[in-house]
Amino acid sequence: MTTGEEETVLRRAEFDADGIIKYHWMGLIMISLLIVTIPITLIVALGYKIVLSRVIASWDCVLMTRSLNVKKGVFNKIEKTVPLEKITDLQMAQGPIMRLFDLHRISVETAGQSGPGSLISLIGIRATEDFRNTVINAIEDLVNSIRFSKVELQVEGDEWGFVTHIFTDREAQLAWTI
Repeated sequence: MTTGEEETVLRRAEFDADGIIKYHWMGLIMISLLIVTIPITLIVALGYKIVLSRVIASWDCVLMTRSLNVKKGVFNKIEKTVPLEKITDLQMAQGPIMRLFDLHRISVETAGQSGPGSLISLIGIRATEDFRNTVINAIEDLVNSIRFSKVELQVEGDEWGFVTHIFTDREAQLAWTI
């Protein structure tokens, strides 16, 4: 599938909605252990029931040949396109509660990113390790596809050995013809 000039979809992430919902419900169970917080827990549980499945359904993560595209949000829609050559770290984490539901969190950090934390954080991607390896392989393929051409320079200096001008091949040709 091609979506533009030389951009091909390599993989689309699938999210484990059931596992993500159960993971969020675990937090409610912890809160409801205190008798005082039970009414708050019921209100939040109702909100989870109504909103959480829609929120997860709005998530989309597509690995392209040159970028990672992420869309999130029901109320506030966020779209992020991260060029693969800018990705510096692809971290995978799994806490003890996440382990119960076989969930992982992938965090993407980039060169030039401002502020602490990751630029993109995704939870509940099915076959997380395979998805992460696919992204890493796509980055390696992109880096390996870069070819450098030969550049020759000519240098002029003064009597003390200081460089006064550097010519590229083209500039040197122009200098000799003038």
